[in-house]
Amino acid sequence: MKWYPWLNIIHSKILNSYRKNRGHHALLLNAKWDNGEDALIYAIVRWLSCSHPRETRHCNICYNCKLMNIGHYPDYYPINPDNNTQTIGVDIIRACINAIHHHSYRSQVKIIFIKYVEHLTDQSINVLLKTLDEPPINTYFFFQTRDYMKIPLTFLSRCMKWSITPPKESLGLQWLKQQQEGRVDDKSAQCALRLCNGAPIEAEAMFKLGMWKQRLELCKSIYCTIINKDFLKLVPFLNTCRKNTYLYWFITILVDALKWKQGINKRFIINLDQIELITIIADYRNVSSLSLQLQQWLSLLCYFQKFTSVDRELLLTYRLLNWKQDIVESCFHVWSI
Repeated sequence: MKWYPWLNIIHSKILNSYRKNRGHHALLLNAKWDNGEDALIYAIVRWLSCSHPRETRHCNICYNCKLMNIGHYPDYYPINPDNNTQTIGVDIIRACINAIHHHSYRSQVKIIFIKYVEHLTDQSINVLLKTLDEPPINTYFFFQTRDYMKIPLTFLSRCMKWSITPPKESLGLQWLKQQQEGRVDDKSAQCALRLCNGAPIEAEAMFKLGMWKQRLELCKSIYCTIINKDFLKLVPFLNTCRKNTYLYWFITILVDALKWKQGINKRFIINLDQIELITIIADYRNVSSLSLQLQQWLSLLCYFQKFTSVDRELLLTYRLLNWKQDIVESCFHVWSI
C-alpha cells in the first residue's frame, strides 16, 4: 500500500506504545479528509501480525507476512458497509465476534478493521461494546471516522482516539508536485491543496479525476455571469449534486472576495489562480453586502448537506436572484410555501 511521509511521526508514536506493551486494543482514527488513514492502519496491522517485527517495520518474510501479502491472513477481518444500505448490520458484527472467539487461526493476533464507524447500526454498536470491554487476548480493533459527533459517547470512551491532520503546506505541496511529475504548475497545486483543506491525497484526486478542469469551467461561468449579469446561468453548475462540490468551490471564491475587499494579504487567498475573478466580485459589492450574502450561501450549503429531498434548482434560483439584486433574505421559506 502507498505510504505518505506525513504519517511517519504518528506511525512511530503508535508503534512505540505497542512495543512498550502500552498500546490500546481499540484505536479510532479521525480525519475530515483522506489523510492516509488506510495506509497508517495497514502499516500497524502488518507490524502487529508479523511474527518477527523490526522496530517499526514488519519483516515481510515470516509466514504471517506472506499470508498478508496475498490477502489470506485468516485472523484479519476488514468490515465494510453493505453496498445497498450503506450500513454495517448486527449480523456481520456477531459473525466476526464469533469468529475471533471460536475460530482463531493458531492463536495468532486477531485484527478487526471497520471503516467507517458511522455506518454501524445501533444494534451493531451495542454488540461491539461488550467485546470492547472484554476483548479476547491478542485482539485489536481499528476504526475510522470522519466525524466524532456521529459516534455515541459510550463507544468513544472505549477507544484511544487519534486525529490524522494534513501536513504542513510545504510538505503537502512537495508531495503533490512529485505525484504530478511536472504536469501541474506551483500555483495550481497550491490552490488545489487549499481547496482540500491541506489534504494532499484529495488534491491529487482533483487532477486525476478531472475535477480541476470542472472547477476551471465553473470559474469561467462565474466570470461570465458577473460580466453579463446573467446570474441564472450558474444554476446548472451549482445544482450538480456530487457532494455539493461545485457549490463549495463557489463559496470559497466568495470567501476570497471578502478577504480581498478587506485588504487581507494575498498569501491567505484560497483560489490563487482566480485573482481577476475575485477582484471583480469584490468590486461588485461592499464588505457588508458580501458578508451577508456569504452567510446566506453557507446556510444553503448546510441545508443541502442535511436534506436531500429538496428542490435544489428552486432554492439556487432564488438565492442567485437575491444575489443579483443584493437582497439578503433567506430562501428557505420558499421551500416551505
